[in-house]
Amino acid sequence: MGLRCSHGAFDASYSAFNRFRKFVLTSIGGSYPPHELEDLDSDRWYWDTDRPFNSETHKGLKEFLCHSDCDDEISPEMCKVVADDLEAILPYIETLEEKEKASGQLLARGGYVQVTKDFIAGCREAHRKNEPLEFL
Repeated sequence: MGLRCSHGAFDASYSAFNRFRKFVLTSIGGSYPPHELEDLDSDRWYWDTDRPFNSETHKGLKEFLCHSDCDDEISPEMCKVVADDLEAILPYIETLEEKEKASGQLLARGGYVQVTKDFIAGCREAHRKNEPLEFL
């Protein structure tokens, strides 16, 4: 059993989606569970508000990182915001992938950069069609 998002945004295991989100947040200096530091709450993700990308200025990244990964959807309007924010950090994802290569299902789908581009494309298509991006 795995996670499939509509509009071709994502199709792999739940654990692969978790690794994907962890990688995205790590690329901009954040920490997504499971954390390397044991004193961080395993039910929360951390994002340095002093950095140029934070949950107040980038609502799309917050939506992507906090969104339930099952049986839910992202509105067409928010899909555009998510796509814009992910596109803005793509250079950070590319830089980190040069150091940390994807494995397993994420590698089979082209690596972190390609998976990010696919998620962006799925969000853009959902927005263009005025349809929610569904997590199935």
